[in-house]
Amino acid sequence: MYKIIVPYDFQELSDEALKQAYQLAAFVSGKILLLVVLDSELQTISSVFSKKIEASMQEEVTGRLQQVIAKAVSESGVEIGYRVETGRIYERILAVAREEKPRFIVMGRTSKRSALLRFGSNTMRVVEKSACPVITIPDLKTTSSFGKIVLPIDLLKQTREEVFNAISFGLFFDATICLVSVVMGGISERKSRIYSKMKKMKAMIEENGVRCTEKLFRKGDQSIHEMIVRYVEEVNADTVMIMTQQEGLGPSGSRYIGAVAHQIIDSSPVPVISLTSTAAIDSLSEKSRFWFNKLFPLKA
Repeated sequence: MYKIIVPYDFQELSDEALKQAYQLAAFVSGKILLLVVLDSELQTISSVFSKKIEASMQEEVTGRLQQVIAKAVSESGVEIGYRVETGRIYERILAVAREEKPRFIVMGRTSKRSALLRFGSNTMRVVEKSACPVITIPDLKTTSSFGKIVLPIDLLKQTREEVFNAISFGLFFDATICLVSVVMGGISERKSRIYSKMKKMKAMIEENGVRCTEKLFRKGDQSIHEMIVRYVEEVNADTVMIMTQQEGLGPSGSRYIGAVAHQIIDSSPVPVISLTSTAAIDSLSEKSRFWFNKLFPLKA
């Protein structure tokens, strides 16, 4: 099975996304699928001519992909395949993900538009609707390391998923988990519920052999996401891990991303691993999921 999908548009940022996927392939013992989507919205000529052009584009893209894959395999030793699809970018990415059932999607946060391809503007839609975790790559200066992971926490009820993903990444990559949160209102930090939650999470992470630090800010003039992004820069983090799905549903009955999570994804200087409660567990290896259920049994 392909366990990592990398939407690919031949831009430098998608090359960075591919490099980020190398280590993840080892993490989940899986293969990488490069997915190119030819944007159907750009085909405005008659259907007869568009079919001929699409066939020509498919042939050209396939040839270029094979060159990219040959180089990537020699660099990483990871098995890499490809698919070329036509349609609306985010819809085809999500459709292929439903079919392939990957552990991760890794894609650039933004991208230059070309004559044939464009998906930079579709990244957030993929994050919002994906059933698996999505890792967004912000720019070309990104490191492919997972050595220091910032984990913002709040008072929602996804603690068990957050903790175990942090532990799983921490153990595999020998990472340090940096917990961070923000106290609202006039209550003192040590009397706040978020302080108590952070202490419990830190203890659980350390009990499982992973290094962990903690930082609690008081809400000031800066917005919450700005404070978290500043902290990411202060500790020289490699990655941010966030839970994106708020409890409940949006007005249309669909899942939605909280404002803070959305802003972190949009402004983080390092890659962001976006998790939902279900995807947080599905992303793990079979062995990790076994230990997750043993450590955190569901209450009857």
